Amino acid sequence: MSAAPADGGRRSRRGFAYQDAVTLLDCLDMHEGMWTQVSWEDLEDIVCRNGDAPAYRQVKTIEEVGKRHSVANVCAPDIPKKPETSYLGKLFLGKPLPAETRFTFIVNESPHVDFHAFVVDRGQQRGPVPLKIRDDIIVRLKGVDIPEGRDIGWCVDRLEVLVEGRTIEQVEDRALRRLGPIVTKILGQPPLTTDIEDVLVWLGVRIARDALAPVPRKVGTRDFQDMLHEAITRATGRKPDGSTAPLTKLTDKLAVAGVPADEAAGHLDNALKYRRAWRASLGPAREAMDAFADEVHAICSRVMAERRAGRIPAGSEAYFETLTRVEGLPAVSSGTVSLARAHAVLADVTARCQNRYADAS
Repeated sequence: MSAAPADGGRRSRRGFAYQDAVTLLDCLDMHEGMWTQVSWEDLEDIVCRNGDAPAYRQVKTIEEVGKRHSVANVCAPDIPKKPETSYLGKLFLGKPLPAETRFTFIVNESPHVDFHAFVVDRGQQRGPVPLKIRDDIIVRLKGVDIPEGRDIGWCVDRLEVLVEGRTIEQVEDRALRRLGPIVTKILGQPPLTTDIEDVLVWLGVRIARDALAPVPRKVGTRDFQDMLHEAITRATGRKPDGSTAPLTKLTDKLAVAGVPADEAAGHLDNALKYRRAWRASLGPAREAMDAFADEVHAICSRVMAERRAGRIPAGSEAYFETLTRVEGLPAVSSGTVSLARAHAVLADVTARCQNRYADAS
């Protein structure tokens, strides 16, 4: 089993950060009627709203096996003698507090028995908390000045703890199971398993990208429905009305180069594996992958230009020339990039770009 994510944002095989995966679950809850709006990187990591009632959600994961959140550690200040710098202090402060406000502390490990009193199942309301535990939090956060006539007790009464999967993969797999029936209903037919995963990945990339925007992303029910439809169209090539989306498949592009369908299917599988590897990479590793992909893209553009100028015949000759030039790149000839990876990158570039081996008729 892979390690649980640290707060720094370790990513899964699909490229998600833990918070992105949880955000997707909240969006799926909204799709099923639980919320009217979900935003992220807003007043909190995630803010879910039901009309004017906000649920401020803070995601705090733990990587060390055996370590668990407790009342003591969520109330421990980052700056000595400043309880407002604790996890709960930050969760309670700095945001509007209408009467129906809720606070959610999202973790990836079952908390200690004292903090476990606040645990709820997704979509459910928690039961009463022992007064001893409630009073312990109030004492630990003494000095935190809650505005709008509220106090720490008021906030604690609206606090809940949501325990998600230990690993990002477990949260993603839960999202996959929930996406299956949704995608089936929208399409009117069962999708392939790979199609559902591609929908998941597209939504996750969209969430991660929006998290970097200077203005918080606020998504309503209709907005998320549009995101779902776009993700399904991109992943399956089919629109919700049953028509075929104007997307050229990799197998079709390779067919004009004389590549048989079964061989093209293998290239498609390799391209998908490469995309997953790219999404899972970070920092220098991703930069190196992007630099190599740029080189392959440049070769494709050059061969396409020569083909259109009449210097290279269309079809299998153009494809062979492209392969030859990609295999001749220094990174490939030196072994820095494997031949299999080079072919996978070429397949990915071919799938994403216009037809390189013959112009569309």
